[in-house]
Amino acid sequence: MVNAAVTRKNLATVTRTATKTRVVRVHAQAAESSSRRQVMGQLAGVAALFAGAARANAEPINLIDDKTKNLDYKSNIADQARDVDIDNSIRTGRAQARADKAFVVKRVEEGKNRLEKDVKDFVAKAYWYDAKQELRRQLGYMSLDMDTLIAASGDKKKGLSMKKDFFTAVDNLDFAIRQKNKDAGLKYQAEALTKLNDFIAFAT
Repeated sequence: MVNAAVTRKNLATVTRTATKTRVVRVHAQAAESSSRRQVMGQLAGVAALFAGAARANAEPINLIDDKTKNLDYKSNIADQARDVDIDNSIRTGRAQARADKAFVVKRVEEGKNRLEKDVKDFVAKAYWYDAKQELRRQLGYMSLDMDTLIAASGDKKKGLSMKKDFFTAVDNLDFAIRQKNKDAGLKYQAEALTKLNDFIAFAT
């Protein structure tokens, strides 16, 4: 009986020793593999650096002054955009757009269509991020375009009042979207659309 107990004790000791040996070997292999990956990554970084330097040396940058090419604003509007001596509103095309009433009306109607379709669909489907982004995207030019149409109208006071009513509804819609309130969102979307339709009918 004593010999059997001793034998079991020895087997348990051997098993524990073997297990520890395997664990140590695995850790050693993992450390060696990690070190090898680090070395390879550093070598790849050095190679990329030399390759980039070689390409940079092979392709020098030439600076060209476009003003020496006799800019022609009528034939090439890109020339106008590059001339820093011109007012920025002209270079960016904002002044030209505001002078063209048909273009302004078309852009306002495009914003109305997106409010009527895309924004409504996103709110109905509870796609809150998309609804917020689409709504604010359309308002980028809306205020300036409405001001342009109001300035060209015969009743500026009425036009400003209608614009204020529209943006009040838009603010309520934006708040409903941020609150993730579908019922309120659909309500104020419809209200904003009605106000915008009224303004377009007034301005055109």
